Amino acid sequence: MSPPTGTPWLHCPRPVPSARLRLYAFPYAGGGASVFFPWAPALAPEIEVWAVRLPGRETRLREPAFTSFSEAIGALEREITPRLRPPYALLGHSLGALIAFAFARALRQQGAPPPAALVVAGARSPEIPKSETTIGHLPDAQLIVELRERYNGIPPAVLAHPELLSLVLPLLRADIRLYEDYRHAPAAPLPCPLAAFGGSLDPLVPPASIAPWQAHTSGKFQSQIFEGDHFFLQSDAASVIQATKRFILNAV
Repeated sequence: MSPPTGTPWLHCPRPVPSARLRLYAFPYAGGGASVFFPWAPALAPEIEVWAVRLPGRETRLREPAFTSFSEAIGALEREITPRLRPPYALLGHSLGALIAFAFARALRQQGAPPPAALVVAGARSPEIPKSETTIGHLPDAQLIVELRERYNGIPPAVLAHPELLSLVLPLLRADIRLYEDYRHAPAAPLPCPLAAFGGSLDPLVPPASIAPWQAHTSGKFQSQIFEGDHFFLQSDAASVIQATKRFILNAV
């Protein structure tokens, strides 16, 4: 099935009509749907990838990016919920992990069909207080320094081209503010199986902060640590993709 018409929110890079389920994937701060394009052939033919594209990136570059977490989840409820086709799974990395988790909670409140599985990567269990200071308000030069030190998240090729950096930085700032706006509220565990992945060298999301995600599911739980820093999703992509595939397929 091709991507639905009339919405810029979803992109299916490789339609697989015979797939057992769909995976709706949420990228990290500053990322777009294209982050998950390489996943599509690796997960086919059992899983069909539907990458979520929020405002402010890629084909939606001219749209204002969200800085309010509640507004972002509200928009996803309006735009994505009607297009969910069970069985489906949710996945997110870093900021995307918090969005996927909050979206799963919102779906439960709506009485919508729950995901068959939830995979969160590169994010502390949400009840763990943020240890880092806020940086979304900083001037550009300071923000760039903080982003490089914390996440190693701006490629040197982008830093070397001021024009490109001027396009990327507003989105990164907005996404950092979106992350900083997240507030965790206690609630009953989700009923779906949950997998939590971390990076062995991630300075902001240490391995010890991954296992506590177990408290947020009443179903099967799996935690796994991969080699790499905050962006192990890219540096150890093959391993992460295969672990995701095994977990999701075992859940359905």
